[in-house]
Amino acid sequence: MRNHSTDITMSDDDFSKLRAIVHRNTGITIGETRKTMLVSRLRRRLREVDEPSFAAYITRLSKDPGEMQELTDRVTTNETYFYRTPRVWNYFQEVFLPEFHAIGENRRMRVWSAAASTGEEAHTIGAILEQQRLTKPGFDYSVLGTDVSSRVLEVAQKGVYNGRSIARFRKERPELFASHMAGSDADGYKAVPPVRARLKFKLHNLLERLGGTSPFDVVFLRNVLIYFTDEDQETILRHVRDLIRPDGVLFIGESETLNNLSTGFEQVAPIIYRPVTRAGGPCA
Repeated sequence: MRNHSTDITMSDDDFSKLRAIVHRNTGITIGETRKTMLVSRLRRRLREVDEPSFAAYITRLSKDPGEMQELTDRVTTNETYFYRTPRVWNYFQEVFLPEFHAIGENRRMRVWSAAASTGEEAHTIGAILEQQRLTKPGFDYSVLGTDVSSRVLEVAQKGVYNGRSIARFRKERPELFASHMAGSDADGYKAVPPVRARLKFKLHNLLERLGGTSPFDVVFLRNVLIYFTDEDQETILRHVRDLIRPDGVLFIGESETLNNLSTGFEQVAPIIYRPVTRAGGPCA
């Protein structure tokens, strides 16, 4: 194995090529000022595959399709935790769920966690909806979590969490945590079997239309749009609009907005949107 220096450098040309490769395969746009971030995330990978330089690694990417998934796994940002942004969950529980029950349709609620990362958001949804299932006769649900990274989906499918990942949920919703998460601080916590049975995770690139699925009542698309150009954001939102029910709701991240984008959504509260179905406002 070659002896790599820890200060291996990336030329501007290699940076440009890697930015183009990442965008072509994931749609994610790495900003021109994020070179240091990219170096830090890929340097270890170069050592693992015994490549002496970023130029050599780029050549490997052109010959090894499997390495492309590794690159995707290394550069995607995966920060998440249970019960992130409580006002989202407050709206979901206090506004959307009562509306759904009031309509009285005898159908399963379908929720899409569209940038699921390691699964904390999908499991939070599961815990909240499992509580509904136990208290609302006839109610049932399913949650689909998708992500472009196979590495984070492996974590989501195992579904074992501890530490910071669960700290806020445990503190702010102790009753939900105690009822629908089982385990220990030493071994980690997993959602109880009824929740896990209703969660599914799959690989998906947001720039491609999600196939083989029925419309969703709720889509969580949080903290991911910021990594795409405006044009790509509109493509993603068009796909989401095609898959969300007219009376559904879309949640985005706190640092994101749909202002100045051409979408089929209208804001009903900060970071909360609904499909526009008629002139003058969204379907109630």
